[in-house]
Amino acid sequence: MTCEERQDQILLYAAEALEPAERDEVRSHLGSGCPRCAGSLAEAEAILAHLPLALEPVAPSRELRARLLERIRPEGSVAPLEKSEPLHVVPFPEARSADRWLDAWLKPAIAAGLAAAAVYGLTALPLRRERASLETEIAHQAERIRALESSAEQEAETARLLRSREAVVAMLAGSEPQPEAWGRILWDREHGTVRFYTGNLRPPGVGRTYELWLITEGQEKIPAGTFDVDASRTGFLVARVPKEIGKIVLAAVTDEPAGGVPQPTGKIHLLGKLL
Repeated sequence: MTCEERQDQILLYAAEALEPAERDEVRSHLGSGCPRCAGSLAEAEAILAHLPLALEPVAPSRELRARLLERIRPEGSVAPLEKSEPLHVVPFPEARSADRWLDAWLKPAIAAGLAAAAVYGLTALPLRRERASLETEIAHQAERIRALESSAEQEAETARLLRSREAVVAMLAGSEPQPEAWGRILWDREHGTVRFYTGNLRPPGVGRTYELWLITEGQEKIPAGTFDVDASRTGFLVARVPKEIGKIVLAAVTDEPAGGVPQPTGKIHLLGKLL
């Protein structure tokens, strides 16, 4: 039985109106920690708690009122009677059994609760699911918009660099581990930034990442940042280049432990000159 099919049983379970076998089955399922059915039980208990408030008040009869006053009169006290007042003995009505009480009040209340739950299931629950679906779709659309905006910003910056006389464009070729890979660097010397693009580069493996190195004339290797590649084997990195490091003549990409290292230790996958 699915959780959706178990909703009516949960309402009867909350009202203690299930057969023992059904009650044990529902209790066992609730004990498994099912969040949906736990929520349904809370809703059923709330419905049953409010059902008495929906019943129309009934004024007690004169005989019943007299019986109630008799019960609350202090023990040993006797109500004064007028001499002319005849003494009437009010017979107590037959006590109602638990089954008759269940028939007269609880079962109609359960029926009303089931009707309310059915209306709720036909209206509120589909609307709640539709709202959740719309919220998920909105989140996905917002993510796509952010990705498009980021891509547009990158393309606009790339176009600006290509038009700048201060920009240096350099190609990195794939080395022995991945000869089919390629890289491109746009170095904005005016603002001291490097924009690096790569393609046909395989994922580095579990616990590994790629790291870009800028190499000076004195063979000093400056770490410019780490990056990963996506499912299409493309990657992107923006790095700051301190002006005081001297003239940069080479760029390289190696595979390193996740998080990067201060000096290269892995294989060189891309290498190129910066003119």
